[in-house]
Amino acid sequence: MRWTPDDVLDAAFATLEAEGLEKLSLRGVARTLGAHLNSVSWYVKTKQTLIETMADTIVGTVATDDLPADAVERVRTVAHRYRAAMLAHRDGGRLVAGTYAGTGKTLHLADTIVGALLEAGYPEPDAARLCWAIVYFTLGLTQEEQTPAGTPTREFGQLLETGAYPALAKVGAQLMVADSFDARFGYGVDALLRTPPG
Repeated sequence: MRWTPDDVLDAAFATLEAEGLEKLSLRGVARTLGAHLNSVSWYVKTKQTLIETMADTIVGTVATDDLPADAVERVRTVAHRYRAAMLAHRDGGRLVAGTYAGTGKTLHLADTIVGALLEAGYPEPDAARLCWAIVYFTLGLTQEEQTPAGTPTREFGQLLETGAYPALAKVGAQLMVADSFDARFGYGVDALLRTPPG
């Protein structure tokens, strides 16, 4: 049977969903595809190339059409779509964060964000840095969300009661609240975009 690059990519995402990023390998993709390893490595030479292709594919699913007319709202919408695209895949945040995919899809997303920030009146250096800040914040929070973790423990509260962390003690109740990741993300993006341009 003759495989296509799309077949290999589909098998790679199926392998990612089944086994996670740690166990993703060209051999595993070949197994999922029901093909020889050579059939996979013909299209992607290394695991890093495979991951970069997958990351670019994820970023490419972020729709940049049908965006709000207001430039700041446009950035906010793209950031939410970016997060949703990564959350749609197991370990999606970590997969995208571990790459530098300077290809058309990734650059198009950055161009959309920077263009909107420039339109909103941010000076060029601020637009560039704010784009990075939004991307890094989105990547970091998405990875945290996709990493299984327990809720704050009683020990955390007891540590605050020792008086060793006075600032944290003042906001301890807020830190221990089971705030949703949606709420945290919305707050963070809003805070980043709150600074007026100029």
